[in-house]
Amino acid sequence: MSNYFSYFPKTPHDLTNNGQTVQLTNLLRRFKVQSSVANRADVYYEYDIQDGDRPDTIAEKYYGNANYAWLVLHFNDIEDVHFDWPLTSNDFESYISGKYGTISAAKAQVEEYRIFLGRIENGQKVPARSTVLYDGTVVEERFVVVDETTYNSTHVDYQKAAVDKYDYELERNESKRSIKLLDKRYLSKVRDEVEDVLRNGV
Repeated sequence: MSNYFSYFPKTPHDLTNNGQTVQLTNLLRRFKVQSSVANRADVYYEYDIQDGDRPDTIAEKYYGNANYAWLVLHFNDIEDVHFDWPLTSNDFESYISGKYGTISAAKAQVEEYRIFLGRIENGQKVPARSTVLYDGTVVEERFVVVDETTYNSTHVDYQKAAVDKYDYELERNESKRSIKLLDKRYLSKVRDEVEDVLRNGV
């Protein structure tokens, strides 16, 4: 990510109030992709982060340069790679053990209860499970989180699951895997945009 910070302007600061200034990088300057690029579906493609992928390895693999790791992060609004990036399998197991004591303990504790909402199909109300229509359209499932009493008093057809803490944490971790990558065709355009904004405030 070193080349990203080279785009930021330098500002003089007298750190010790002795009349001598040093040039510091102004990290307060921010950049947002122009809507003409950001809102176009053909500018991106979907990528699922693989176990062990890092922003720099993805940048190297796709853009041919690990220094474009900042681009991978920026286009996915990832500000803290430690919290917003999926853990590897080993790191996830360590995280669970550290937080809950053991993996078994995490699996023994319920995090939340989920019940399906209802929807009308062929004139009848049914649980809103995921369905694939005849034309291949996927109708996503719909559910809500409820308390244990409500869950237990709900008809079994509408009970989606009692989710333990391990599966809940796993879902959260896996939800971070789907990211967008800027198409390589727009790389130079966005890079020039970034440089103009960060250096000149354009």
